[in-house]
Amino acid sequence: MAAPRARPARETEAVTAVVGDAAAPDAAEDVGERRAGSADARRARRVLAAVLVAVNLPIVVATVRALARGWQPMGDNGVLVVRAGDVGTAHNPLLGSWTSASLVLDTHVNNPGPLYFDVVAPAVKLLGQSVGLAVGVMLVNVAASSLAVVVARRLGGTETMVAVGIAAAGLQWAMGSELLFDVWQPNALVLPFFAFLVVISALANGDLVMAPWAVGLGSLVVQTHMSHTVLVAVLTAASAALCVWSCRRQHDAVRWRRPLLWTAVVAAVAWIQPLVEQFTGPGQGNLSRIASAAGQDTATFGWSTATRIVTEVVALSPWFGRDSYASAIPPSGPDHSISGIVSPAVAGVIMIGLLVGVAAATRWALRSERRGLAAMTTMAGLALVTAVVGLATSPVSLFGASLHQMRWLWPIAGLLTAAAVAVLLSLLRARPRAHRPAVIAAVGVAVLVAAANIPTHVSGSTGPIDRLDELEAGRELVGQLGALEGRGPVLYDPSTLYFGEPYSGMTFAELEDRGISFVFADEVSVRQFGEGRRDDGTATLRLWQVQGSAARDVPPGVERVAFVDGPEGPVALFVEPID
Repeated sequence: MAAPRARPARETEAVTAVVGDAAAPDAAEDVGERRAGSADARRARRVLAAVLVAVNLPIVVATVRALARGWQPMGDNGVLVVRAGDVGTAHNPLLGSWTSASLVLDTHVNNPGPLYFDVVAPAVKLLGQSVGLAVGVMLVNVAASSLAVVVARRLGGTETMVAVGIAAAGLQWAMGSELLFDVWQPNALVLPFFAFLVVISALANGDLVMAPWAVGLGSLVVQTHMSHTVLVAVLTAASAALCVWSCRRQHDAVRWRRPLLWTAVVAAVAWIQPLVEQFTGPGQGNLSRIASAAGQDTATFGWSTATRIVTEVVALSPWFGRDSYASAIPPSGPDHSISGIVSPAVAGVIMIGLLVGVAAATRWALRSERRGLAAMTTMAGLALVTAVVGLATSPVSLFGASLHQMRWLWPIAGLLTAAAVAVLLSLLRARPRAHRPAVIAAVGVAVLVAAANIPTHVSGSTGPIDRLDELEAGRELVGQLGALEGRGPVLYDPSTLYFGEPYSGMTFAELEDRGISFVFADEVSVRQFGEGRRDDGTATLRLWQVQGSAARDVPPGVERVAFVDGPEGPVALFVEPID
């Protein structure tokens, strides 16, 4: 038998003259990268390092700078840092935070689980409330961004890695520097959900090692904000089905026992606390409440509005713009109608065009044996369709169309963009002289976007971030709470608070930090802070907050323990003895 004909040196050089890639479509077949001392492998490592720096440096810089300026959690973030500090204590949270979706349902409902509290708790306990919370969120976002890049490289090589890096940098740019360490759920989950989308793309390609990661990330985002539930459930099931199909097509035996064992372990650890609450907590369990609420007849967005919103964010805003992140969807009218965005007819045409483009890209990737890229485009298309379905069936809040209900649209748009960029770079493989400069240029785009995101930018989006101008006043207010030390437990009365005010969260965090016990009598606060903080009649003082001119007057028999002139008027904290 004749020996195999060696590949000509010129052909070999042409095939391998790319930035860290090889002739084979999938990264696993990249012979150049396996050769430890090769120039291609060194270039590949440099590209990987450059992309990782690009997607992580803005997060780290923003966090360190904010802490150096005296950042503290305000509003809902103050509540969240208290619950993170509760992990492992007598008030250990078994659920996520109370959700405003309860306002349109017949029962109080919490987000399904406390995983995000668990993840950031070590940093909070080690470094203290403000520093620990910011660093904890920073670490989550750094881990999510890094995971997305590394898994993308595993999925399809340099092209997909660089494309995902560009999308991750674009998401961070859209959020702006001050949201890169924000613990408020809609913002905190943008990068973890993007990582989840990349991971399930790899799983769909038959990479069973990704199964535990998919379950872990999916559990994290669903437990933290249940607006992700439909997306995570559908996309996880689809990626698992595609994984089985891909594994059955492989000629070699698939090692499935260990990945599935780890998947089961991750699922059990992730969901044990919500299950404990379900079966041992007082009254109806939270999971049962969620299931009951899902069957209620409430107003939903509907197919037309959902298609318009998804198209506006994904295709027209553009999604990577800061104005888009802040206000892509204008406020709803009194009847929850939305004006100022794409019409139903145009939205339908654009949506069909996007899906046709995704189908064409998938077909090309399969025909050219780029299986990883085909899995990525497939999951991007499925995510787009599922986004429409999920939004169409979502209940409309009392505030109409709120962007915090649909922040998952930005990561989906990012995955679609990453898939498109990866396809374009892959098409250039047939032209080695153009491919390498194109990849270098794509890396340059990611680096430039990251560099542009280094300066401070406060997003115009709604949430705790929009009250940042009241931080100094809040610090001065809660700094006076030493007057309550040794006088607890304190019954906090939230009846005087208005929606979105920034001071109560800082008050709760300060009380916790000073070791001043506080309890509640209202059901919403008990659901928020845990059954262990329900008033049992032992509180000695009632504490409440007053904003406006009334804060200047001290009623008879009442003690004002804190006062400040804030940007929007005076704010005071009053206490009175409980008879």
